[in-house]
Amino acid sequence: MIQTENYDLPAHWACALLYGDESGLETEDCEALEAFTADMIAQYGQCLAIDVSDEPSFVTYHDAKPYGVLACETLTFTFDTTRRD
Repeated sequence: MIQTENYDLPAHWACALLYGDESGLETEDCEALEAFTADMIAQYGQCLAIDVSDEPSFVTYHDAKPYGVLACETLTFTFDTTRRD
């Protein structure tokens, strides 16, 4: 059975999370995204976004805040967190 977790993350991370395309991101955004990805891999063994919400919302507190990302438009990303041993 697939296990999933939802994270509210910056909307401008969508191309990078879904398609691996970081070309539109600033250096600070790439660094924050890389730190988030490293934490996901450490916790779940992977960082695989499988779905994203359609409606962005502007919020101050979101799941990328610990990585230095300020208030921004966010989307809810669903990640496959199934452990593969």
